[in-house]
Amino acid sequence: MPPTHPLTSTASHAAVDETGARSAVWGMLGSPGELAVRGGHDDERTKVLWLTRLRWVAISGQLAVPTPAVAEGWLESSQVPVFLGIVIGLAAFNLWSMWRLRQPRPRTGGPLLHLMVDLLALTSLLMLSGGAWNPFAPLLFINAAMGALLLTGRHSLFLAAMLIATAACINLFALMPPAMPTRPTPVAIMLPTQVLIALVVWAMTGWLASGLAAQRKLLQNLSDHQGRVDRLRAAGALAAGFSHRLATPLNTLKMRLDRIERRDLGEAVDADVDAARDAAGICEELLRSMVGRQLDPNEMRLEIVDLSDLCRRVLKSWSSSPLGRAVDFRPAAGHRHRCKLPPVPFTQALLDLLDNAAEASAGAIALAVGCGDGVCRVEVRDHGAGWPDVVRANFGQPFLTTKGKGTGLGLYNAHSLAVALGGVLLLEDGPEGGAVAAFEIPCPEVEP
Repeated sequence: MPPTHPLTSTASHAAVDETGARSAVWGMLGSPGELAVRGGHDDERTKVLWLTRLRWVAISGQLAVPTPAVAEGWLESSQVPVFLGIVIGLAAFNLWSMWRLRQPRPRTGGPLLHLMVDLLALTSLLMLSGGAWNPFAPLLFINAAMGALLLTGRHSLFLAAMLIATAACINLFALMPPAMPTRPTPVAIMLPTQVLIALVVWAMTGWLASGLAAQRKLLQNLSDHQGRVDRLRAAGALAAGFSHRLATPLNTLKMRLDRIERRDLGEAVDADVDAARDAAGICEELLRSMVGRQLDPNEMRLEIVDLSDLCRRVLKSWSSSPLGRAVDFRPAAGHRHRCKLPPVPFTQALLDLLDNAAEASAGAIALAVGCGDGVCRVEVRDHGAGWPDVVRANFGQPFLTTKGKGTGLGLYNAHSLAVALGGVLLLEDGPEGGAVAAFEIPCPEVEP
């Protein structure tokens, strides 16, 4: 009778009835999701905890093996102490692992050590009971799958090499039990076959694991983006309610100031009234800026535009604004780069970036357009102090500003527009100092 491996019961333990109630064994093991929560979102600790739980099931089965195995001729009675010693050693290792997992800073060696211990234990038990000709020798392929699933990089390659060495050991040095005194299949056939199958299982599982990891990362990114959208909607709703409630007393304040101004109360009072009126105007402007500026990708109207020509028109409009000044414009040379963009949101985002550059630096501002490999880059560069650390650390969050009268929505709207178009907004340092804000957006349509 063949030995049992720590991973033999994985499939059976995954079954649940129609009502969703877990079996008693699965409840004892815990699902991977539950173990992830108990592991404090520590990926390595979760893997070790899962392997430790599964190993107890295997140890229970292995302790029941010696008696029937001797009776059926799969294990010689003289080898029983060695068999039990391996199982007891595996149990001791599992107890040590559980003790280490309960420590504030658990150090259990990671999943590689645990998979190596399982593989060595399985190899030893198989060599006592027929080696590669034991009907349960294909359990090695489960180790190959688990290694590719739980390990990455050099650790995964190391386990693959161990699998090859294990296949050689159970083919060349195994003890043949009384139930099978001779090898029914030559080693020259069994060894290459097992190595090939183990490597194929390892490679296919690794490929699937990498695909699942990429999908998980994508889902996490989408979740983070949805969280930002939800926070923006909540902030927008709060700002809308706040502005609605504040509009009435603000209008009343302006009316009262008008009434006071019509009275001849002296120059000192008139100066105070002017200051109060300016403050009320600033509040009104901030309220208008905070409301109604959310970017909804579903409502953007896309048009095919010449990117350099659009930037040139934006600069012409911006030059007449209060912050407008001469700009070193460098359009894309040699081609007409026609991109599908929402002109109005893109224009507003570019105007905001130009305003930021003008407020950050009294020196020259540069606007450059460049396209290649289906991607266009529009960058605004100033010669100021560069991006503040708080902006870099919280980039992509709304209402983040370092300006006294800013709303913190200009950079956020530009970032949201770039993401909605399948691109990115980059915050970089200029080669000669200053800050660079660069759109990189897909632009596959390029005409000579």
